[in-house]
Amino acid sequence: MTANMSRNHHWVPQCYLKGFTKGRSKKSTLYVTDFEVGRQFSSVPRNVAAGRDFNRVDIDGIPPDYVESGIAVFEGKLDKALERICREREIKGSEDLNLVLNLIALLAVRNPGMRENVRHSHEQVMKRVMDLTLATKERYESSFAKAARAGALNAEDILPYERMREFIDRGEYTISVSTTHHVGQELKLVDAILPLLGQRNWLLTRALPATGGFVTSDHPVILQWADRPMTGGLGGPGFALRGTEVLFTVAHDLALIGTFEGPDGVVHADEKQVALMNGVILGNWQRQVYARDDRFRYRMQDGEIRRGADALRHLGTWSR
Repeated sequence: MTANMSRNHHWVPQCYLKGFTKGRSKKSTLYVTDFEVGRQFSSVPRNVAAGRDFNRVDIDGIPPDYVESGIAVFEGKLDKALERICREREIKGSEDLNLVLNLIALLAVRNPGMRENVRHSHEQVMKRVMDLTLATKERYESSFAKAARAGALNAEDILPYERMREFIDRGEYTISVSTTHHVGQELKLVDAILPLLGQRNWLLTRALPATGGFVTSDHPVILQWADRPMTGGLGGPGFALRGTEVLFTVAHDLALIGTFEGPDGVVHADEKQVALMNGVILGNWQRQVYARDDRFRYRMQDGEIRRGADALRHLGTWSR
């Protein structure tokens, strides 16, 4: 790995986060509410929603930062598009909209919480497989002997059935999934989601002055049923399903709502509408919520409009 290779990889791009700062720059600060550690503080975009080697791939013949470098090129174009959108408070061209939709697709599938869900799913499957393999000594020995003949492992490395049974029964292990696998699956999901986003009608929502503006989070793409009472018993919404909406805050004063049936165009949101959108976002973070300052408004199910400074006290801390 070369000395100048970036190791701090953002799953929420800095060029997007700076749209929620006062100066719209990487050096301007965000107001961060961290529900995991129970703190509210100011931070520059570089220091949030990032992890070491989050996009690193380990594939023969391909540089480890291949994906991160490609994302950086995309973010360079996206940064200019977001600057135009924020300045003009509208999305004028199809190219700028396409860049924003690519961002939404990426953000919908790439974050540590999603990766942990994938890892946990793999772990449950593997544990079930091991339980079946260890159902009898004969099945165990036959399965691993077959794997050794196929070259998947060395015969001398196979543990005796009794030791393996004891190890599995203790449950003192976890199944890991490589970052390379995560990245590959995420890029496939982006390819699947992006055309579905392009089929939606997008309503650009402008926050009126004195509303406190929109917030975002480390899990900023909201996919929900457009008719919220439908949620009880229909299962989770999907990007291809009609009757759903995608909510995405583009910047401090702009948000997008994408539906198959609804209108496109531009509307304005008053304090109650902005607070309602922010309340949805505050119900979908992985760990942190980002805003311009502590004066943003949000509204939860009780209908009361509250200020951002009260969010931690009102909603409490959260731990995995």
